[in-house]
Order: sequence, then structure tokens, then C-alpha cells
Amino acid sequence: MRVADDGDRAIESPDGLWVYFARQNRLWRVKPDGAGEEQVTGSPLLAGDKWTPVLSGIYFFSLEKCEISFFDFLAEKTRTIYKMEKPQPGYAGSLSVSGDGRWLLFPQLDEQSSDIMMVENWR
Repeated sequence: MRVADDGDRAIESPDGLWVYFARQNRLWRVKPDGAGEEQVTGSPLLAGDKWTPVLSGIYFFSLEKCEISFFDFLAEKTRTIYKMEKPQPGYAGSLSVSGDGRWLLFPQLDEQSSDIMMVENWR
């Protein structure tokens, strides 16, 4: 069975009861044995692989708002956790939460540059 289609990312919940995946930018879940596939009610729009589940919900990037948010499974509500100082480019990676839930790690692109080079007599 193929569950993931938006970035091929499927993540088991910390308690092992569900496997979460994105389909058409919405959060879905299925039992580890493949039974009970369902869309998570009230789930926010997700940007590719820019989300991570914890027991009570998911943390995710809201790229258009330049913030990290939390979607609570029980309350079916989203709240802002952190407003990023700099925009998060779409290719910069995902986020992680420590096992004890005290730390949230995310990439931030501080500077980007490139050089234009001229090559003479290259034939």
C-alpha cells in the first residue's frame, strides 16, 4: 500500500498507534497495519515535508505567514508557536521536536549568495 504522495513522507506517531502522511497538502493517518486510513479532521494545509507529529498534534511551517504553528488533534485548532525572523525557503529542510517536547529545531537560512564567473578561451 502506498500512503504518501506529497513528498513521500510517512511518519509513525511517537506512541506507535498511527502513521501520518500528507495527501494533497492535508494530513492523513493510517494504522501501522494499513487499516483505518482517514484524513485528520480540521488539519491545516501542509507544505510538503515541513511538519512533524507529536502525541497531541503536529508542528508545521506556515510558509506564507513565516511562522511555525501547532495543530492540536483533540481541539482541532491551530496556534502560532513562533514567528520566524527570516523567510523559510521551500528547500531548506524540515523541523524536529525533542523526545521530551522541550525543544523545537528548525533550519534558518541567514545568507545566500552566488558568483558569476566569466571563462575566456574555453574551446
